[in-house]
Amino acid sequence: MSVFRAYDIRGIYPEEINEDFAFKIGKAFGTFNPGKIVVGSELRLSSPSLKEELIRGLVSTGATVIDIGTVTSPILMFATRRLECDGGVNVSASHNPKEYNGFKFYYKDGIPIDFESGLIKIQEIFEKENFTEGKGKLIKKDVIEDYSNFLLSMVNIKKPINLKVVYDAGNGSTGRIYPKILRKAGIDVYELFCEPNARFPNHEPNPSRHENLVELRKKVLEVNADLGFASDGDGDRLAVVDEKGKIVYVGVIFSILIESALEKEPGSKIVYTALDSKAIEDVIRRHDGKPIVCRVGHTYITQKILEENAALAGEISGHYYFKETHGADDALFAILRIIEHLTKSGKRISDFMNEFPKYYSQVSEGLRVPVKESKKFQFIKKLKEEFKKKRYKIDTLDGVKVIFKDGWALFRPSNTEPMISMSYEATTKKGFERIKKFVENVINRIPR
Repeated sequence: MSVFRAYDIRGIYPEEINEDFAFKIGKAFGTFNPGKIVVGSELRLSSPSLKEELIRGLVSTGATVIDIGTVTSPILMFATRRLECDGGVNVSASHNPKEYNGFKFYYKDGIPIDFESGLIKIQEIFEKENFTEGKGKLIKKDVIEDYSNFLLSMVNIKKPINLKVVYDAGNGSTGRIYPKILRKAGIDVYELFCEPNARFPNHEPNPSRHENLVELRKKVLEVNADLGFASDGDGDRLAVVDEKGKIVYVGVIFSILIESALEKEPGSKIVYTALDSKAIEDVIRRHDGKPIVCRVGHTYITQKILEENAALAGEISGHYYFKETHGADDALFAILRIIEHLTKSGKRISDFMNEFPKYYSQVSEGLRVPVKESKKFQFIKKLKEEFKKKRYKIDTLDGVKVIFKDGWALFRPSNTEPMISMSYEATTKKGFERIKKFVENVINRIPR
């Protein structure tokens, strides 16, 4: 499988990605997007050497490179805007295990570059080695304080803050940054695995997997905290634990942020994805917002939030995007907004769990079934044709979604893996079982 993915470059070091690759990809990006480029890296064993060669490649094309050190992807996106750069690159493998690394690319203003919007051209330049030549330069700059001041200027957390929180950095890049900013906001923070360790000895930097939240849940109970937070390796994905040590469903977290956004900007647009529960649309409408549905994927969502001038966006993987961050998905800003809203409303997170609309659902985890890479898009295309012939009501925004009177079922090809993803939901138990059988029938036909 190619290391050039739908949204970034990612692979195992050094078998798939190494220093020679980094040098060439630097030359390719500098050729594709010349000018002033900000570069950062996530905390991984291979990051220093990969970043050094990436920078060397960029400089060889004539780029002025600003190295901002070990940072998160949201900080890299912030720096691209704040330093008025023409683009940015973060050396990161996000939530992947320790043996992985990769590169995330951004246009001016921190707009993510995906395969459709430019990564395919970067790959073409990389493979043909048709590089420009020049004499650039390297500048080093620290933007953490600027980032901290910016985020804190965007929230108004009611004092005194009677909340204790546990923050789990998973030994990743956020451990040296996020707790300090939370304390600066006046929040009582207990640190968990915040010591930098690129071997990730305690758990993978992926808060979407429940097994990676075991210690966080224990710590919340141990210190009698009100909340527990965990983010991924590059700080854009968030998981939350309540005061009872229970993992909070991402839809509930999104509902808190929706209520907060619509209080600040009544009647504004909120972006959600085709994979989300109908409950999200219900919450948006309940608070007089305008729901806007979007394809799954952070580049699509960032583009949509900017295009629609929406106040907020979210997706079930735990990414939350804000107008204030220029469409960037930022776990720390999400934490600050959650705390701001809880202290202002006087509610506990369990209150929002009780208020969240109830559906019979296979949405939060969904189903992922292996498929032959060469067959996955063709399979979804055939499903669309079949459903049209059977006169089903369908939505083809992202894959194919069959809409029933009492629910729906979505089938979509993964953009990053040889998988077909499926989710379904119903208003009744009976309807859920019927739609489940419908989905199982489709699963049995997937070419493996």
